[in-house]
Amino acid sequence: MERYDVLVVGSGPGGSSAARKCRDGGLKTLLIDKQKLPRRKACSGIIANNSQNYIYENFGPIPESVYGKPYLSRGMAFYFPSVGTIFTDVNCYQPYVWRNTFDHFLAKASGADLEDETLFVGLKEKGDEIEVTLERKKTQVQVAARYVIGADGANSHVIRSFAPEVYEGLTWASAIQKYYEGKIDADNRYLYWFLVPGMGPFPWLNLKDDQIIIGCAYLVGQKSNKFEALIEFLKKNFGLSIKSELATEGCMANTMTPMNRFFPGRGRVLMVGDAMGLMHQGGEGLSCALASGGHAGAAVIEGIKQGADAFALYKKSIRPEMVTSLDQFNPLRMKATVASDTRGQPGLFHAHSFGDELKALRDALAFVRSEFNIKGMTGSILKNSARRLLLGGYHIPAVDK
Repeated sequence: MERYDVLVVGSGPGGSSAARKCRDGGLKTLLIDKQKLPRRKACSGIIANNSQNYIYENFGPIPESVYGKPYLSRGMAFYFPSVGTIFTDVNCYQPYVWRNTFDHFLAKASGADLEDETLFVGLKEKGDEIEVTLERKKTQVQVAARYVIGADGANSHVIRSFAPEVYEGLTWASAIQKYYEGKIDADNRYLYWFLVPGMGPFPWLNLKDDQIIIGCAYLVGQKSNKFEALIEFLKKNFGLSIKSELATEGCMANTMTPMNRFFPGRGRVLMVGDAMGLMHQGGEGLSCALASGGHAGAAVIEGIKQGADAFALYKKSIRPEMVTSLDQFNPLRMKATVASDTRGQPGLFHAHSFGDELKALRDALAFVRSEFNIKGMTGSILKNSARRLLLGGYHIPAVDK
């Protein structure tokens, strides 16, 4: 049986960050991914300040080959039905990348033993080791590791294998993103978010390498024509003309962050990124995935070398990232905790009248009522926000028990 110090499941930014930290600490590390690499990923590909800094310090410069055009994103464009599009700029350098080649760069640069087309099947804890069943090209094999780090996305096979109760009663969303050749009246330097009822909680648009990228999310279990509604909206309001469809991507998303239901792991299994419930408002997850992967790797290194409780160390180090994610769903804290520099950014409505601001706020409230009607979410956000305001901090059950 093959033996490793650490097995990392999932070769996205969180998994690659964990693998790199473990390898830098001298640990024998295996990094696996169920898909053939490089693989596509539903994402805008905008790399925020925090992510850029982490990558440069831990992986080196991002290769020119992974960038898309335009090279830089200027920020967000919010569309309100009563006011139209309002552009808001970030005060920093935000490049566009293609996630297939970007993620592959990180995985290879991690220095870990890298295996693609390798499916995680399950695990069993046996004393000081974890026996993991993998499927390599339809053949099941067992490997042993002292620690497992799960970085396999919001619908984690690792969690489902050893802690399925984590997902009980959780609301799920499905996201779809399509690439088109065609024309549209939109600025390719911005990621658009349309606050229009009937098209899901995050209908988005951006352009990269002359491709029109359109996506939306909707709650699982609902009959949905939200993507079709978004296409018709863009045709009517932004002159969308489609010549051909180039590609389709999809992924699952959970509601762990706004519900304050983080799961950093248990025992010798540590979870990172959106697999543990870390996500920023609007779906930005790269920065917290990279950071949490680094924290997990550092905790495992100390756990092995110092005979310490790696999971206890990880819970302590990951708590600030949980606070940042909760802040992203806190109306009083959101702007102060984004992953890029907004200090020089004026208010969203600085160039608009007070009347326009009231109209936009009315649109936003109607949008939230229509698209964020998830049982328990509003109450959780309000409770968390009030506690932070009145008591100076959150209570996070996952680490504050």
